[in-house]
Amino acid sequence: MEKGEESLAKAFQLLQKQHGATPTVSKSVDDEDSGWQAVIYDFIERRRQNSRSTTMKDLTRHMERVKQTLAKKPRPQSGADLMRSFARQHFKNCPPGKSGRITQMNNVRGLLRHAIKEFGYDSRWKPLETDDLRELIGTDDRPTEDKLTPPVMPNDLGNLLDALRDADRTSLMLLVGIIGIYGLRPLEVSQLIWEDGHLKVRPGGKRNKATRGKKQKNRLVLPFDVPGREGEGERLVMLWRTGTIRFPQTVLNRINEAEEKGFKPVGDEIRQQLQRFRFWQGLEATRSGLTPYSLGHGCAYRMHKSYDRPLSIRDAAALLGHTPQEHHASYGQWIDEAGLIEAVERITGAGRTTLEGDTLSPLDLHPEAA
Repeated sequence: MEKGEESLAKAFQLLQKQHGATPTVSKSVDDEDSGWQAVIYDFIERRRQNSRSTTMKDLTRHMERVKQTLAKKPRPQSGADLMRSFARQHFKNCPPGKSGRITQMNNVRGLLRHAIKEFGYDSRWKPLETDDLRELIGTDDRPTEDKLTPPVMPNDLGNLLDALRDADRTSLMLLVGIIGIYGLRPLEVSQLIWEDGHLKVRPGGKRNKATRGKKQKNRLVLPFDVPGREGEGERLVMLWRTGTIRFPQTVLNRINEAEEKGFKPVGDEIRQQLQRFRFWQGLEATRSGLTPYSLGHGCAYRMHKSYDRPLSIRDAAALLGHTPQEHHASYGQWIDEAGLIEAVERITGAGRTTLEGDTLSPLDLHPEAA
């Protein structure tokens, strides 16, 4: 047990002696002020029973921030005070409207409810809700298309795989190729299985409210090769199946630890491997927001934009492991002017009516046409 947890445990034991093993009666203001260490310790321990190690790491860090907020004068005297003080102190470098603020506020709210329900704290410690809560979280006011993690474009994926091969980084090439061509989340490489002649992903890597507690079957995944590189996905899977090439050893180490430490370290290791590679650094410099998840997003892009017959949203969603509604929300915004022009030209057979780079404005019209 670490020193911080040890001191919390002692504080919890002391509070139990003073107020009984299960304190549920209302407390005086002095009792509340002195009892937060024990409340936080108990809240963390209750959460530990049903949470992954990575979730617990974040929760413990957030609770340390709560202790800092409680220790700063003037001390918060209500749940609203605590949440507003917490936001002022710890949200300076946390973008508004994004998951960082949401997760931290949810953890603080959970702590406050725990204090009231399990330790008898006064109702003034109720957490903020609705509009007051939204005000602290803020709004991500970027245009919708700017919020999306961009895809790795088809040519960029092909060039990346060639660069990895030329640099003799065949293990990383195998990993990146399978993720990108089969549309995997990075952490899903730890769940791959060969079954009935096809590559599949075992359930468990993606865990949310929609999947928790539901029995899931292995998900079929299929290759969507970069046009002009047909058959590459199947060749890479054959190399993986036969053990001819293995994933990078550090990634395999994280996969072997996933049962104990969760799947997040797998994705973190893949991200680090890519960010050390010069060609990927170049892609990051030219495509703002690019992440390893962009490899899978690139597969979704090709499903709809790279072939003569685009895949239906329903089929694409099934292969990528989410609902059609999620698929449309995530990928329906990938429409740029060049893509629209290309799509219409494919249907109508019409070519350009202006030279590339030209813009036709009202001032360009002949006087009789104006």
